[in-house]
Amino acid sequence: MIKKINEANRKIKENIGLFRRIWNLSLNHFFITFITLYILSIIFLVINQGTVSVIIGFVLLAYFISFLVSRVQMNIAKLLHHELTIREILIGYVTSVLFIIVLFAIAYWGIALTGTGYLRYGECIDNTSITKDTMLNDPNLVIKTFHYPYFSAITFFTVGYGDICPMGLNKTVAVLNALIGSAFNVLILAIAITNYATKTNGKK
Repeated sequence: MIKKINEANRKIKENIGLFRRIWNLSLNHFFITFITLYILSIIFLVINQGTVSVIIGFVLLAYFISFLVSRVQMNIAKLLHHELTIREILIGYVTSVLFIIVLFAIAYWGIALTGTGYLRYGECIDNTSITKDTMLNDPNLVIKTFHYPYFSAITFFTVGYGDICPMGLNKTVAVLNALIGSAFNVLILAIAITNYATKTNGKK
């Protein structure tokens, strides 16, 4: 009995390992995979297979998010484990920031789709029960797509202009957005100072 359980666990681990290798391979060829999925969704939409097209669309979104997360992890790993030049640090910082901003923009947009939170122009209002009806009836509802990454960026850098306010669940996401932004900026500053100190001591 124990032998069969161990054999089953071994096969499960092998399948998981195979899936991870395939997934990593697809991430290494991101643009080809992304365009292929996008074309498939369009084809199914054209032949009136709307449900299949929506499913592929969600897979496409999940794949895109996974790609962004993997790239952020890769950049952070490089920044932490290698002695880099200022130019390499700046490139790693800028690309990581762009990926993080897009990730949070997708999060704000996704929560708005569920009706559990949204972004609105102007001041926040005291509304504890957010529903799709209250969201859609708000005349200050943010509907322009490019305002999501804009809000994500100003929150990441803790600028806080106050022209857009998060509502509902997006308030929690905004706090996390600002926290990650502050921590990431401190991390980059620490890496830059450490590298400079290491090179200065090496010259001595």
